[in-house]
Amino acid sequence: MQERQLAALVNLIAREVRLAAGGMTQEQLAQRSGLSQPMVSRILSGNVTPTLPSLQRLATAVGHRLSFKLYPEAGIRLRDSGQLAVAEIITSNAHVVWRPSLEMVVGRSPDRRAADLVLSADHEVNMVEIERRPFDFQAQLRAAQLKRQALVERLNRPVNLIVAVPATPSARRMLGPHVALIGSSLPVPSRAAWAAIRAGGQVGGDVLLWVRPRDARTVRPGSAPRGH
Repeated sequence: MQERQLAALVNLIAREVRLAAGGMTQEQLAQRSGLSQPMVSRILSGNVTPTLPSLQRLATAVGHRLSFKLYPEAGIRLRDSGQLAVAEIITSNAHVVWRPSLEMVVGRSPDRRAADLVLSADHEVNMVEIERRPFDFQAQLRAAQLKRQALVERLNRPVNLIVAVPATPSARRMLGPHVALIGSSLPVPSRAAWAAIRAGGQVGGDVLLWVRPRDARTVRPGSAPRGH
């Protein structure tokens, strides 16, 4: 069991390196990492258990930093009550066509990463990542994109990424330097995404969703009033 989990973890890291490498060839990876091309090939194909220094070299070669986390086997929770409040605002606005799922595990064991919220419908799936403090937005966006890729592979269907951020002055200041990145990576306007969420239509792409406390509702749109 542990050997299978280790193999799955190595395959997960190799997949993330391949995604981060983009169009880089194995020869280029080898040159940048200082590893041999055959070793790079074996690591990326999951045919060898790499050492930590080798993984660190590959991560640096693709412009990333290697890190490790412990994931709980059960009892996953949103990280804080503020995130839960944002999730509740979104779900309270969601038309009944959307099937909301909190803390949906995105990958296969032993990958226990979970999306904060997933809005699923027959016509579309949207993965919502809630960032109350976008202090390192480029890294946070990349982590969210990797989660989305895992969910795409698990569901075998396209998934939009919605990065939900409270519409506070401090959040707007923190995101100010990332206008170009936001425009290219999250092109759907927040207002258009809100309209689709409320009407049950298609969000149609990736979004930076501004969330305001006044958006909170007590009845989901499209649902019947109590007692009817």
